Amino acid sequence: MISTLLTSIISLWLLILSARVIALRGVSFLKFFSFNNYGKEALTRAIRAQGNLIEYAPIFLILILIAEYNGAHPHMLYMTGIIFLIARLMHGVAFGFMKYSPFLRVGGTLLTFLSILIISVSNIIEVI
Repeated sequence: MISTLLTSIISLWLLILSARVIALRGVSFLKFFSFNNYGKEALTRAIRAQGNLIEYAPIFLILILIAEYNGAHPHMLYMTGIIFLIARLMHGVAFGFMKYSPFLRVGGTLLTFLSILIISVSNIIEVI
């Protein structure tokens, strides 16, 4: 199942973003993960990277599961899933690990919107 694979990969990315937040809060056993720490701003950005993934991933995963259940072509599901994964990686890296990267941040946002739009329209067309 494609949705199972995507959910698992996104969950691993969430764990990485969560570990970054925990490390920036000063937990010693994850100290190696607090690189590029520039104070409170780094923690705030890491929290937003984690939160932003949590905000967008559920709706996308629900939509991809519905599309898969309704028999959408696997290539379309993989294409949309890869776009979403790249988008969330771009955005997560930009916010969680870097001080400033408008290309990754805006690119990640646009690709996230594009992937949700593609799968939403595909589901609507399938129903009609």
